[in-house]
Amino acid sequence: MISVQQWNFFQEHGYLIVENVLSVQRLAALREALEKRYDLEGEKAGTEGSTPPGVRRLCNLIGKGRVFEELAIEPIALEMARLVIGEDMRWQAMNFHDPMPGDPRPIQAIHADRSFFKNCTAYLNVVWALDDMTEENGATRLVPGSHKKPWPRDILDDLKEAVAGEIYATCTAGTGIFCHGDIWHGARANLSKSPRRVIHMGYSCTNTAPQYEIAGSLTQDIRERLGEHCALIPDPLSSFDLEKP
Repeated sequence: MISVQQWNFFQEHGYLIVENVLSVQRLAALREALEKRYDLEGEKAGTEGSTPPGVRRLCNLIGKGRVFEELAIEPIALEMARLVIGEDMRWQAMNFHDPMPGDPRPIQAIHADRSFFKNCTAYLNVVWALDDMTEENGATRLVPGSHKKPWPRDILDDLKEAVAGEIYATCTAGTGIFCHGDIWHGARANLSKSPRRVIHMGYSCTNTAPQYEIAGSLTQDIRERLGEHCALIPDPLSSFDLEKP
């Protein structure tokens, strides 16, 4: 599914935007499932991971609905993850991120995902756009080619300021944005009046701890549905040295 031209672009720039991956029907099912789950979790929503101010969050989504299971094994995502990481790779996280319309607080420091995870040698973040992403509503900022540079925290003084060469990953709903684990990027505030919902799906090498307990959250029924894809389930958190990198 990934063409030679797309792979070459990714290797050069550190990201790839592929539109029209998720159908209108699938987007509707994901949005509905997320809203129901957010209401169900209430004040606990997102607490397995991080809960930045001004953002509706849900974390550890793979075991929280069939639509999330299916997204975790989306063929184009698995293909890209294997190209970036290798055949022996695992799920590392699946999180919902929804910066509240009109709230200026959700401005994320520019960062490289791999820098957060001890012993991580390869990482891929897939940003699934559930709504159109525009400059006004907070399309993710990316710095093309920055995956070939040191991590931003090591060389920048202000991680929330604009960076020379950065772009906004504007795209239509249903798009997958594939981000190299070392590319500089950051979420932005939604200054529009409409939602800008995304799901972040992380894939990593096998020696990278998941962001939370994924293995223990998956029921036997889920594992039976996943079949051979159970190979993507990371080891339990207890098997990792969880000191910071």
